[in-house]
Amino acid sequence: MEVFEITQSVCPACRTLVPARVEFEDDAVFMRKFCIEHGESRAMIGRGVAEYLRTHRYVKPAEMPDTFAGDETKPCPDGCGFCSRHEQHLCMPVIEITSRCNMTCPVCIADAGRDWDMPLIEFSQILDSLLKAERQVDVLNLSGGEPLLHPELLAIVDDALSRDEIVRVSISTNGRHLLSDDAMLKSLTERDVVISLQFDGLDDDVYQTLRGEPLADEKRRILALLQEADIATSLTMTLAGGVNESQLDELVNRLMEHDHILSAMIQPLAFAGRGSGLTGVAQRLGIPDVVKLLGQTANPAIKSEDFVPLPCSHPLCFSLAFYLKLDDGSAASIAGMLDAPNLLDAIANRTVFGLDEQEFDRLRDMIYDMWSGPVGAAPDGQAVMATLSGIMRELSCNTGCFDPRRAFGQAERRIKSIFIHAFQDADTFDLARVRRCCNAYPQADGKLIPACVHNVMGRKTGDTL
Repeated sequence: MEVFEITQSVCPACRTLVPARVEFEDDAVFMRKFCIEHGESRAMIGRGVAEYLRTHRYVKPAEMPDTFAGDETKPCPDGCGFCSRHEQHLCMPVIEITSRCNMTCPVCIADAGRDWDMPLIEFSQILDSLLKAERQVDVLNLSGGEPLLHPELLAIVDDALSRDEIVRVSISTNGRHLLSDDAMLKSLTERDVVISLQFDGLDDDVYQTLRGEPLADEKRRILALLQEADIATSLTMTLAGGVNESQLDELVNRLMEHDHILSAMIQPLAFAGRGSGLTGVAQRLGIPDVVKLLGQTANPAIKSEDFVPLPCSHPLCFSLAFYLKLDDGSAASIAGMLDAPNLLDAIANRTVFGLDEQEFDRLRDMIYDMWSGPVGAAPDGQAVMATLSGIMRELSCNTGCFDPRRAFGQAERRIKSIFIHAFQDADTFDLARVRRCCNAYPQADGKLIPACVHNVMGRKTGDTL
């Protein structure tokens, strides 16, 4: 047994902050903790020591928020919100607008089902505070519960879209409500909302385990509706070891074959909320496990080496890959076209790059570099460059006319993205990861609560923070 580092975690029994150390043993990574009241505990947090060490090389300088709503005089994370000790800005805000839900999923982190809806005025206050801290929000995610059940959902979307600083709005949904409300789908399509559809595959046994009921046929009908509406769609999969790894081929193929499906978000199952009840059913997967599984899918465009950690996040929290959809229908990995430093610089502080004028200029320079570099000599190099030059022509304009919404809208169907986001639970909670969190829940008082602080320490009683 080798000790790698000392950190702080939480006691799995009482959620109190406790000292912890990360240990290596038999090519696995463990976290050992000691609670004064409940004693020592130890949990495996990952497999593959070499890969664990390799991910720690990907760290970029942080970009700070303009304002801090947290209290740095309190110990971390009691003063969270962010405070000045936080090591990153917010690039993925999630606003939970309702606790109501039309499902009771065994994997639900939020333990949704209470009868509560966020008032529109509170939502507006949250946006006011959020935009004081962040000059631009690339994608604002509305979550729940089931956000489509909020009685003022369209007014909430309109409020968000009325802010020039918010480029795009996405809605995390199980999609069930769309089967009975054609008007809702039409209204969301008109507003150019991204539907982030809960999609764990197309196998009833998988849904029975993860969602508590067979849903494969229902998911097929929802997918058909979204395709017919041609609405921008992202597929969000909860990936549980021993349960639905076989469904990754379905996920990847749908992403690559349908123009309206922009991205796939894979979230390894976190044993938090109701998901804590699945500890004897599913196996824990880390980002290296998911990357390896994706590299083994049948789609020839997807390779394990395509994935890099999101530099602004902790490397154990987020990994991603971008693919250029070529004019001939095939796809090419952007990581394969760029050297690693250029790619990491491009995504240093956000998950969607090229959405401000300075970043767009840098993206254009990167394309010119690719043109004169090895891409031009690659077997598919001419197809790659023809596609890139077409995108640049579509986005070209005179100096000072750059519009991030236009850039997003015109390029989004030419760039396919796969994200892997590993949430923490009581076993894996690491304060060092929390302090680099760029995925937070904005609150009405202006605080930005890191996602895993909210999920592990803020939901102990089922209440919101």
